[in-house]
Amino acid sequence: MANMEKGDSSEVVYKLRQNSDFEELEVGKYYHARVDRLVKYGMFVRLSKRTSGLVHESIFDREYREGEELVVQLSEIKENGDLSFSPGKLNEYRTQILGEGGEINIDQLERHIGKTVRIRGFVSQVKQTMGPITYNITDGTGVIRCVELSQLNEKSSNDVNVGNGIQIIGTMRDGKYGKQLEIDHMEKVGVEVLERITERYEENIAKKINLNELKFLVNWPALLKLRKGIESSAEILIRAVFSGRPIIIRHHADVDGICAGLPIEKSLKSLVTKVYGDEKSQHNLIKRLASRAPYYDMEDAVHDLNSALSSRDRHGQMLPLLLLIDNGSTEEDTPAYEYLNSYDIPILVVDHHYPNEDEVDPYLVEHVNPYLVGEDYRITTGMICAEIARMIDPDAMVKFGHLPAISGMADRSSANAMADYYLLAQELGFEETDLYRICEALDYATYVLKRNNGEGLIEDILGVGKENRFKKVTELLSKLAKGNMKRQVETSLRHTHSEQLETGIQFNRIEIERGAYRYTYPAPGKTTSSIHDYFVEKNGTPMITIGYGPDFAILRSDGVDLDIPQMIEEIKEEIPEAGVSGGGHLVVGSVKFIPGEDILVREVLERKMAETPIKIK
Repeated sequence: MANMEKGDSSEVVYKLRQNSDFEELEVGKYYHARVDRLVKYGMFVRLSKRTSGLVHESIFDREYREGEELVVQLSEIKENGDLSFSPGKLNEYRTQILGEGGEINIDQLERHIGKTVRIRGFVSQVKQTMGPITYNITDGTGVIRCVELSQLNEKSSNDVNVGNGIQIIGTMRDGKYGKQLEIDHMEKVGVEVLERITERYEENIAKKINLNELKFLVNWPALLKLRKGIESSAEILIRAVFSGRPIIIRHHADVDGICAGLPIEKSLKSLVTKVYGDEKSQHNLIKRLASRAPYYDMEDAVHDLNSALSSRDRHGQMLPLLLLIDNGSTEEDTPAYEYLNSYDIPILVVDHHYPNEDEVDPYLVEHVNPYLVGEDYRITTGMICAEIARMIDPDAMVKFGHLPAISGMADRSSANAMADYYLLAQELGFEETDLYRICEALDYATYVLKRNNGEGLIEDILGVGKENRFKKVTELLSKLAKGNMKRQVETSLRHTHSEQLETGIQFNRIEIERGAYRYTYPAPGKTTSSIHDYFVEKNGTPMITIGYGPDFAILRSDGVDLDIPQMIEEIKEEIPEAGVSGGGHLVVGSVKFIPGEDILVREVLERKMAETPIKIK
């Protein structure tokens, strides 16, 4: 690749199709050629399978080697058909296929199977295989795999990197490896052409991102406040797919997290299949992973970064975009963010926990959270992500319309819009009893799966699997969940102390480790919630329940004016030696601390509970 392609005002160098004849050539025009054979009196250059000619040594401007690519100018067509060329001395040029009208959009290439075409776009992946080098090229309409079957000169192969503006001329094929473009000629473009490629890319992307016309599943003013952030998130994810950037979806390992993460995964994989023209790419570009911690911890960050660096080194991929769901809004997330930020990994957060935006937003490309628009946890991430997924690929989301109802039920959303979500679920054949059963079965499965994303199994529980196992699977898992829960509550109640605070609030203290099996469903948080519900049903509200473990405390409350994130900040300042951290919603959350400081933490925490006022309706 001796010269860079320049603007359209520069000289044209023609690329011949493999079956082109010399009758198509014109004296004085410039052509791409390859040194076919060196002889004593010069060298023979080949322009196509049928077309070759001689460059006499008397006009050599330097030494040449066989297989080298160069530009030549046609000097003469002799009566017997022999062609005489001279070296083309051009500093700037643009390449055009002989007889072509212009470049082809990538999404139109399948109409040109077997034909020689020209494309322009950006390199999104460079992969060195055991055989040829492959390049993924995107132009905003699609992505095509380009294969360098015949080795270009060494500079061409090594000088093309991810992000370069590029022009490729080649033959479109559809074989056992799927649709691909076999490269005949490839060159980086100059500044002027790069500007036009960028403009055209943006025009093409704009046609793919048409979000304003799509109405939300329910007409809910509170959710509509998030419309701007939802549209922005959808656009960021769509652009990532078209640019060839992998996407890691990290969601909290609970019912709401799964009901939010799964639709995003399915919509993105559907889009990838359409953009790349094959199903294999979706598995390489989209990964959904579960996080056990209530924030994005360093363990997950190191795992994700290690996987991303490996994919970059082995497959030539870009570093990924990280999408955090039902997580990511708190100060505890910032060490992991700072770590990934050193690698310029973009991070997008969709969450409904009380945020610390001043701490996290500097690291984020977008932060969607109902608290940021004056709303609260009633808008679950499952509800938000259903709308993002529909904007990415509406067709892929048709059978997932019941997931927002499951999400809201699991996270106890008190929103009036829940009635509308239940109606949507009913239209898809899911009654409220089905949704309760799904919540129980999914909660049980996520506990057992730990960090595994449960692909296939989760779909069956949600009733969207390929085979209709929904009823049988959910009935079995729900029965197991209820049985374990009943036993756990009964034993834990024997290790629960209740008292009436001076404020009139009933306070329940649960010794989780004494009254429950370790490493057995339900988790401490679920056990605490169930015992809290038991007392609320029995005695009404106001109510505060704390489940204690050796290094944690789980808080549940009803009918009280409590701000758990603010309270945790106050405890940090009061007893910094206790290593307190945590967060959650305003009235539901968790606290972690150093085990040796448990007595001190309990004392301060319960003093805070005693000072908490009853919520005035």
